[in-house]
Amino acid sequence: MNIINTILFIGLGGFIGANLRYLIGVYINKYSHEMTGTLIVNITGSFLIALFYGYISQKYVVNDSLKYFFPIGLLGSYTTFSTFSYTTLILINEGNYIRAGMNISLSFTLCLLFAFIGFWISKNI
Repeated sequence: MNIINTILFIGLGGFIGANLRYLIGVYINKYSHEMTGTLIVNITGSFLIALFYGYISQKYVVNDSLKYFFPIGLLGSYTTFSTFSYTTLILINEGNYIRAGMNISLSFTLCLLFAFIGFWISKNI
């Protein structure tokens, strides 16, 4: 695959992933605290990327365009670790230390847990 096609697949995935992140955040944050949307995006993104890599590590053939589109483009722009960091700093600045601590511990624990679950599922299907 040439570099132009690679960039186009990553860009298309990035466009879709960034917009999914935004739309999910807007929807969830209507009904919950702003950290909830970011947390759900990071959990689902961790799960999906581990599921994908677990699947291809089982020697399943996946074409190069999908390897660039899905994990790098779509999920790379969908997950929001930078937003997680920003939200945590805002909570700390506002003196919401308990919420900041919850955001850190829940994000870390649940993202790793769902990454493990995604990887486990991919190896057992």
